Amino acid sequence: MAEIMLDARSPLASASAFDAPGISIREEGGFTLTQVAGFGKAFEKALATEVGKLPAKVGTAQSNDALTVLRIAPQQFWCVGDKAPAELSADCLVTPLSSARCRIRVEGVLARRVLARAAQVNFDAKAFKTGHFVMTGVHHTPVLIHCVGDDAFHVYAMRTFALAVWEWLVDAGEGLAQRM
Repeated sequence: MAEIMLDARSPLASASAFDAPGISIREEGGFTLTQVAGFGKAFEKALATEVGKLPAKVGTAQSNDALTVLRIAPQQFWCVGDKAPAELSADCLVTPLSSARCRIRVEGVLARRVLARAAQVNFDAKAFKTGHFVMTGVHHTPVLIHCVGDDAFHVYAMRTFALAVWEWLVDAGEGLAQRM
């Protein structure tokens, strides 16, 4: 009997990129997301050996070549990159999340205002700098919002709710762009 492989299909496949003066919203696929957790200093040392420098505190990210490491809890990390981290030590508890999340890129001079309409977070450039992230909600849907540039953000949404988050962001973007 032949083995049948299913192709992964994004829940945002039917969504078109949104571009308006000051704002661009698009799906940014082609990434892997791996959650890594553990206990004690041995875990963090083993992880750092495999992925590079770790961020010092929760809510910050560390870019190590093609891999970005986000400290989402005291001993819990997300590793985001073009490919999953290599074989991790037995001290690491690994959960692949690539197929569980969609990544939406929100960028432009209106990006911070769009996100401020979506989540109760201070997105001011002095408070929410490049490399910072927050786990929050968009209309009661859990998301992680990562500042990847001056006016550029990645919004990670669970694939079950990705289209709803997308529509909310586009609606907010359309409203702000019409006022410009």
